[in-house]
Amino acid sequence: MIIGSIVLLLFLIGVAGISSFNSRVEKEKTALFNSKRGDQKITKNDLKNLPNLIKNHLIKTGVLGKPKYCNATFKQTGMIKTNPEKNWLSFTAIQYMSSNNPGFIWTAKALPMLIRDKYVNHRGEVKVSLLGLKNLILFTGQKVDQSSLGRYLGELIWFPMGFLDPDISWQTIDSKIIKATITKNNQVLDGLFIFNQNGMIDLFKTKRYRDIELENFIGEVGEYQDYDGLIIPNKMTAIWDSKEGKQEYFKADIKGYTLL
Repeated sequence: MIIGSIVLLLFLIGVAGISSFNSRVEKEKTALFNSKRGDQKITKNDLKNLPNLIKNHLIKTGVLGKPKYCNATFKQTGMIKTNPEKNWLSFTAIQYMSSNNPGFIWTAKALPMLIRDKYVNHRGEVKVSLLGLKNLILFTGQKVDQSSLGRYLGELIWFPMGFLDPDISWQTIDSKIIKATITKNNQVLDGLFIFNQNGMIDLFKTKRYRDIELENFIGEVGEYQDYDGLIIPNKMTAIWDSKEGKQEYFKADIKGYTLL
């Protein structure tokens, strides 16, 4: 009887912690989505000054006629490895992205851990919580801001309207590679987008902080599918390309997508 009561109490505490964690994320999402900037639709005129590689890619993804300023919510399932020596952890996640207030929020469950990664108002933050009750990890600061900006730029592959951000400049490297430079609040980050023979992005490369060290980062995408009228990859794999070799640490599959 006593053991049963203790188990029930622990269960209720866990439920309350998860509910509190989700409530905080919901408030962050509301703030991210609430900065409406207009009802303009994307036209060919919005693409005219872009290099052909990214212009043709955007046309193929189906951005023409889509809202220029909008939000996206998409669900994921996947696996994450926090350390090369550790096992893969399964997760379910929801990601929020916005071109009204350029940024993202990613929230995942890999029970008993709850994870929230974000780039909002030019600031990055990574939080890992034990059932929403105790923060196990809380990373902030300039290096996190820079790394989160790199994630934001790369994951615009899933939110192609964001490529029209005037804070992104473009330089064609060759027939299959284009360099994007994004500048936000004195943060400057370069990334390379590598295109396949069909003119779609296959890879994203940049440098991101891995703990306190800058490492080469690769985002490798899967096949392109139609999600809510956008042709975007159905999966992405994140890879550290370090001196020890390439190490996959994140794999996510898209399981639902809503453009708002």
